[in-house]
Amino acid sequence: MPFNFENFINNSRLKLEYNKEIIGLDEFLSTLEFYYFSTVKLKSKSITSNGINLVLEFDCNLDLMELFSHFNTGRWGNNHKNEAPLQHGLEVLNLKNKHVIDIDELTISLNDTSIVIKRIYDKSIPTQINNILKQIACNYVFLTKGLTQKPYEIFVPIFEENLENSEISDSAIDFAPKSYLEFWGIYLDKDDEASIYDVMRNTYVSGDLEFLTE
Repeated sequence: MPFNFENFINNSRLKLEYNKEIIGLDEFLSTLEFYYFSTVKLKSKSITSNGINLVLEFDCNLDLMELFSHFNTGRWGNNHKNEAPLQHGLEVLNLKNKHVIDIDELTISLNDTSIVIKRIYDKSIPTQINNILKQIACNYVFLTKGLTQKPYEIFVPIFEENLENSEISDSAIDFAPKSYLEFWGIYLDKDDEASIYDVMRNTYVSGDLEFLTE
């Protein structure tokens, strides 16, 4: 493809503009720390033609069962609004900036486990975080195999790779799930490798997680 100098200049300007400070970012992170009892870190940000994607980590000094207890009683992750604090905070942040900002990945690091949530569509993490936590709580007995094991990492969801295109592409193409209620990747304390959990059927299924994860 011939070099297009005009496109090069436009893309360079776009990147320079994106690299400017995100207005209200510190306030956004501080608000999340208050409502989620966490130290909130911006691990990275990536620039796309559609906007800016953030990778966040909540470092929360709670065990998973403690989190469920505080979440169910409305003490953790509740701002007494219709939407979750993460969703509301992101909406406020977007109002302050001209480029669309979204959450690409969120890790909730607890004392005994980590929950890693990946974006599957625009604003999927901030709009679905409460439902994801409710589903993990509802599935806890099943994913712990009758409370006989403990999960130390939970990946929500897992992605399927289209390996058929590997000959024409250096990287596999990911097929994002349409819902967070399909398959999760679970690392249990008594297992050496991660297992695939079928959310709809409340059971583990056989399969190669290296093939299914992003």
